[in-house]
Amino acid sequence: MCAGRICLIIILLLLRLAPATLAAGPATLSAAPEIRENLEYQISLGPWSDVARVHLVLKELKPGHYLAEFSGAAQGMWRLLKRWLPERYQTEMLFRDGRLQPMVYREEFQEKGHKVLKEYRFDYDHSRLTLWRQVDGGKKIKEWEVPLTGPVYDLLSLFYNVRLGALGPTPGGATLRVMVLPNPKPQELVFFIGAATDQGLKVMVNSRSPGAVDEDQYFIFIGPERVPTLAWTRVTLFGKLAGRLLNPGDIKKEGLLTLPPPLLPSLKPHAEDHAS
Repeated sequence: MCAGRICLIIILLLLRLAPATLAAGPATLSAAPEIRENLEYQISLGPWSDVARVHLVLKELKPGHYLAEFSGAAQGMWRLLKRWLPERYQTEMLFRDGRLQPMVYREEFQEKGHKVLKEYRFDYDHSRLTLWRQVDGGKKIKEWEVPLTGPVYDLLSLFYNVRLGALGPTPGGATLRVMVLPNPKPQELVFFIGAATDQGLKVMVNSRSPGAVDEDQYFIFIGPERVPTLAWTRVTLFGKLAGRLLNPGDIKKEGLLTLPPPLLPSLKPHAEDHAS
């Protein structure tokens, strides 16, 4: 797993629940989108306190249409390692039925010296989810297609739906199961909601890859705005991999989304009005 993807997981495998420039952005980005929020995390690894900085940005393309981006770059000597080259993750979402519905999710990263773009396309009209892969700017190849039978989230859309409370209340002691992007077998994240502490609400997340025997575990502290302030896991050889929020003052406490006004019911005249 790429280092950036691990950072993304420990930061976004959030609550209740949490590379290089994209070759071609979506056509909707003709005008500069409005930045609704920009959160910055510092990544530490074992004894190294600042191996990478990552940004989690929410942009508004137009009311009800949003773009979330996660990008990271290594710091200091870690820039010399190919596995720590810049990466970017991006999802386009529409606000429908009280939640942000992912439309396209993209991952761009370096793999064995090649620039790889993975694109997950959500086709709700035909109830299917497809994965397309591109290497070094070549032709996009369809890798697989699976039925889309219920809500499935990438980590970015999951993050913001949690922020909105779209997954419902999860009190301490509750367990929350969320379906995330398949591989292509179904994948599920299980969130165990702990007690509130001085550092925030403590959450443990279990994740198991298809075919794996052991589960990966992640631990998160969630602030009152449902934003992870600290997250960590264990990685082979290095020990603790952690992400810490650097700018909690920039959390959008209200008005994260600019939503279109609700439709008002049509006003029909009463019978007595006609009678008069």
